[in-house]
Amino acid sequence: MTRDEIIALLDARDPLAAAAPIGAPREITWTRGRPDDVAEVVRYGAGTSHAEIADRLLALSGRDDLRAVLLVPGDDTTDRPGSWGVEDLLVTAVARRALPEGVTIRNDWTAIGGPACQAGASFGATEWVIPADDDSDPDHLAEAIGARAVMR
Repeated sequence: MTRDEIIALLDARDPLAAAAPIGAPREITWTRGRPDDVAEVVRYGAGTSHAEIADRLLALSGRDDLRAVLLVPGDDTTDRPGSWGVEDLLVTAVARRALPEGVTIRNDWTAIGGPACQAGASFGATEWVIPADDDSDPDHLAEAIGARAVMR
């Protein structure tokens, strides 16, 4: 994808259109606590422009050693929350389309919550990192979206 194509998808603010070529998830990997690999961070939402997101995704897409990307919304401000639910799904879909197939995409469970991460799997997220103190059942979450949970 080009920078202009990424920006156009983000500007359209239509996560369903952005996710259309992705297809339904068959499985999602998960781990509880901290993952054993280091994820590169892509910030979005409050304080981040679509051009900055596009530039970051393009920079990461050219790396041969990239294994995982963590999508992190901006911090809440008095003017705006860190991200909107639609924005979380949109950035997930755009990241999936912009990054190579084998790159793991994670939503920030702590920042956006389990239900949004569950929905994120249908928009291209491929792994859940469930906090150690969260008792969410990954099998149940995956089955609800027609996928299979695979412990990493």
